[in-house]
Amino acid sequence: MKRIKVFVCLLLLVQAILLPGCSLTSYRDGVYTAQAAEFSSSGWKETLELTIKHGKIAKINWDAIYKDDSIPIRKKQYSKSGLYGMLAGGANNEWYDQAVAAEQFIIENGPGALALTDDGHTDAVAGCSISVSELDRLLADCLKQAQK
Repeated sequence: MKRIKVFVCLLLLVQAILLPGCSLTSYRDGVYTAQAAEFSSSGWKETLELTIKHGKIAKINWDAIYKDDSIPIRKKQYSKSGLYGMLAGGANNEWYDQAVAAEQFIIENGPGALALTDDGHTDAVAGCSISVSELDRLLADCLKQAQK
C-alpha cells in the first residue's frame, strides 16, 4: 500500500513538472463574456469573450467599447486602424498588437501565467507593456462562469 502511495505522489510530481502550462481544472464548453463595471478615465470599458472547447481555453477576444458615439468602433479596430496612436506616443506596439499577444500567451500558457506586477502590468508577455489587470479580472470572471 505504501508503494502505491509513493508511486501516485511521484506520478503527480512528474505531471506537475512536465505540464506546467496545463491546468488540472476542466471547464464547460461554451462562450463566456464579461465586461468592466465602469468606463475608465480614458473613456473605454474593457470586454472579454472567452471560448472554451474540450474543457480548455480555445479563443480569447479582449476588447473595449467607448463611452459615446465619438468613437463608434471597438478599441481593437480603432487601434488597428492607427487611430489610437500608441506608436506615435513612443510605444513599441499598438494596443491591438499587445492585446493579441496577451490573448495568445494565455491560450498557450494558461490563465495563471500572466504574473501581474504591482501596477497591473506583466513581464511575462513579450512586447506587451499595457496594463493587463482588467484582462486578468475579466478572464477570472469568465472562467468562474465556465467552471464545472
